[in-house]
Amino acid sequence: MLWLCPCARVPVFVTFRPSQEGEVAFNLAVSVQGRVQPVMLNVKAEGYSVRASVQCEDPEGYITEMDPDCLHQVDFKQVELSDKATFVLLVSNPGLFSLDLQYELCGPAEMQRHLQVKLEHYSVAVGKQGRCSVSFCPQEKCVLKDVGLSIKIKNGPVYSCALQGVAIPPGLDFSFQKHNFGKNFIFAAGMTPASHTLVLTNRGEREISVSCSFTNTPYLEVGFQPKVLAPGGCMDVPITFYPREAKLYQEKLLFSLNEHTTQVVEILGQGTEIKLDFEDPRQKVVNLGTLQVGQRSRRQIPLINNSASAITFSLQFNPRLDALQDERVLSVSPTSEVTVRGGGGRCVLELLFTPRERLLAFSEELQLECMGIVLPLLVLRGACHGVEIRLDQDFLTFGAVVQRCHTSKRILMQNTGDIGARFQWDVRSFLPDFSICPVEGYICPGMEVPFEVTFTPTELSQGLRYEGLTCSIEGSCPLSLTLTGSCITPPNAKETLHFTCQVRSQHTQPILLSNRSNQCWTLRPVIESQHWTGAAIFIIEPFQTNKVYEVTYRPMVMTTDGKKHQGSVFFPFPDGTGMLYALSGTAEPPKAVATISHEFPCRTNYTEVLPVQNWLPKPQRFRVLFEIIKPERPDTIYLKGLDYVEVPGLATKDYKVSFLTYKEGLCSAKVTFRNEANGEYLFYLLSFKATAPGVISTIEMTTTVRQSTQASVKVENPLGASLSFTVECRSLDIFMPAQLSVPALSQGTLTFEYQPLRPGESTARLVLHNSELGYFYYDLQLRALPAPPEKPLHFRTPLGTGQYVPLKFINFSRAKTEYSSKVDSPDFVLDKAITALPGLQAGVDVSTEVYFEPSQLGQVGGVLTLSSALGGEYVFPLYGTCTPPKAQGPFTIRAGSNVTIPFKNVFQQTTAFSFQVDNPAFTVKGVETIRPKKTHNILVTFEGPPAGGHGPCTGKLSISSPRAEGQAQPVTWVFYLRGHSPEQAQRDKLS
Repeated sequence: MLWLCPCARVPVFVTFRPSQEGEVAFNLAVSVQGRVQPVMLNVKAEGYSVRASVQCEDPEGYITEMDPDCLHQVDFKQVELSDKATFVLLVSNPGLFSLDLQYELCGPAEMQRHLQVKLEHYSVAVGKQGRCSVSFCPQEKCVLKDVGLSIKIKNGPVYSCALQGVAIPPGLDFSFQKHNFGKNFIFAAGMTPASHTLVLTNRGEREISVSCSFTNTPYLEVGFQPKVLAPGGCMDVPITFYPREAKLYQEKLLFSLNEHTTQVVEILGQGTEIKLDFEDPRQKVVNLGTLQVGQRSRRQIPLINNSASAITFSLQFNPRLDALQDERVLSVSPTSEVTVRGGGGRCVLELLFTPRERLLAFSEELQLECMGIVLPLLVLRGACHGVEIRLDQDFLTFGAVVQRCHTSKRILMQNTGDIGARFQWDVRSFLPDFSICPVEGYICPGMEVPFEVTFTPTELSQGLRYEGLTCSIEGSCPLSLTLTGSCITPPNAKETLHFTCQVRSQHTQPILLSNRSNQCWTLRPVIESQHWTGAAIFIIEPFQTNKVYEVTYRPMVMTTDGKKHQGSVFFPFPDGTGMLYALSGTAEPPKAVATISHEFPCRTNYTEVLPVQNWLPKPQRFRVLFEIIKPERPDTIYLKGLDYVEVPGLATKDYKVSFLTYKEGLCSAKVTFRNEANGEYLFYLLSFKATAPGVISTIEMTTTVRQSTQASVKVENPLGASLSFTVECRSLDIFMPAQLSVPALSQGTLTFEYQPLRPGESTARLVLHNSELGYFYYDLQLRALPAPPEKPLHFRTPLGTGQYVPLKFINFSRAKTEYSSKVDSPDFVLDKAITALPGLQAGVDVSTEVYFEPSQLGQVGGVLTLSSALGGEYVFPLYGTCTPPKAQGPFTIRAGSNVTIPFKNVFQQTTAFSFQVDNPAFTVKGVETIRPKKTHNILVTFEGPPAGGHGPCTGKLSISSPRAEGQAQPVTWVFYLRGHSPEQAQRDKLS
């Protein structure tokens, strides 16, 4: 029953629960007390049922009807990373009213992030259809489970789905995921590096984008280019291993697939050194001995492979001597490739030396070819002694000799071999016009035997020629000699031809000859003198006039003291007449063989090779003379070489000249090769330009800021007097003496220190200079490590008070500087700027004070940083302890007066403080708001002691604040009060 006040209203709730579809109408009677008829309320309503149809369409287009009473399984199956599989839920409305839909996804959050749910409508009209797509887009490998999707229809059924699926990486197949190159020898130029190919194959049905983030290193090179692989496509990735050191190598190649999936391929390998050693180290030089023709020498050399891996090699022998290129003379085995296991494997080399002719002492190198590079293995030495005898000339021309006169010439037999031998001439073959002496004898090794050959023509003859005159040699082939000459009546010289040229050069002059007959003339001119040459046969055609015959003057010795070379040339004509010319020659000193110019840095040893040619058919020994032409004071120039050089006959030998100058500039010198026996010589002119020297060395120095480290360089004084070097370095962190004195012919050491003030890396150049030796440059690589924190400062004080603690540090700045201070905690205070005097290398003490005024209880930490552009940075850890406030007082107040108590707000924010006294005789203002870090004067009044009170009146002032920021509990300060009343004191005294 409801009571309704006059002019009031009350709501009436009617609940309708239909049990079937259709319209419903009924009257609701409301009985009212005091009224005869009830109040009628007509109620109309319509009942309906919610009708919905939900279907599931899979990615292939198959549709399945869903039952609200069953859990529908939605299986995405296998989905590649970065790919997407989608199911579509179709909601149809066959009813009479619109459907309101609500979708709810449940399950672990790490699974839901791989799903996408897209709705077209949250309401489905009558006869329409709504769509909801559920997509599985995996971003990483996972198994989709324990995830459900519910479709809730308002006032209708609920359809539930269980979602499941598997995320798999893209279908890219790697031929391997780990490869070990094993043990490989340290790579050198020319070697074939170890290589292996990684094959990537797309076995999936979609394109795959492949990239690799690996950057090639000196020891591992990956030939990869980013590529998109079509389905079924493949690509080769060559991987090449270049070990640079004897150590283990390990790298990981990170491949990115479709920019979402990564695949790691691990590459392993080990570098090892080639250690092919001799079982006997003395066999690095193999002496095959000194043999004779027909003898044999065999040597066996064991080799040990101390490498960690097997070695496959072959031997190479390329001798400089042609005779040694014959395998029958010197053979080396094995001749094919040999593989020797690692860790002590053994191989034996065999050398067989069987000389077939005389060989001078030789030194040849046997080389080892391994993996494309050639290395020296050992040196072969040996010789073969034999007979080697020859004539200094095998053709002797006597020229024209007057009938019944004679002339003689000398020839030399030289034994350049190692064994002596007997000789004998066939004297019968010399008759009747020639003879030789001695006829027989014995010639020792290195010996020369002179022979005198005499031409005594008996009959007039224009051309006598004796060929094949033999001399038998014991144990060797016979020697052959040819003699020519002519016998004429004494002619008169037509004229004298004068020749002038430098020694070992030539001068040619013509002689005009005419044939006035009708027959061809074949002339054999006879030249008398070894200094002139001409054609041996000269043909003049019939009636030919003024045909030129050239006579060449080629002197091998100089003419001295005004003397000249004398000779003649005789032309015997077929008509029995002849023509004689006298020859006169002057051989001047030689000119320079060459002028050699070169440019190089000073204080660098330079070697110049000068070819020395022997123009004679026999060995010559030259004395080497050096003459420095420029500069006039060659104290700092060194030009040297061997004092003597021996050159075989008609051969050329290289002579090495070493040049060194300590100062830049031009230098001219003359190198003369003189034969002391005959005075002949040749010379070279040298012109060298010494440029400024480069950097001698780079010195690395590392130390902590404000700590000193030392380094030194050595300077050599090659002169005979003491030298002083000036020292310069523009880095302010380098300390060194201004000068360095080095005694004569000795070495001095310059020691310098590096003391940085700021961390970092820098470079500098150290320069030493001397007027005699020039400049010496050294590069400095400087690295300053950050300094550790300084000694910490400790503070301890009650809240509301402060404490000063002295701060000391050493300033090393090179000039007066100012340090700026910075503290990361407001509880610590000090001067913003601190002035410091120059400290230089030793440093100067700097002092200041740090004030600690805490704003909270407990431990307070901070970092103090002092920084200066010149002095660097100092870091001081600060540790403060704040204890609870201590009680203060007592403060004495006379009756009827007051006292002022200063109180400071130590907090970092404006705070309201409450003031309370425990004795009503004292009065104080109850609340006061104080700004941060400001001092407030508290006025406390004492009215007088209470009636009947005895003794002094005491009290306690308590100042408290609510819990401040950073404080665990409220803080209270206590001040003790003492009230003094003179009258009370007088009454107490009287009583």
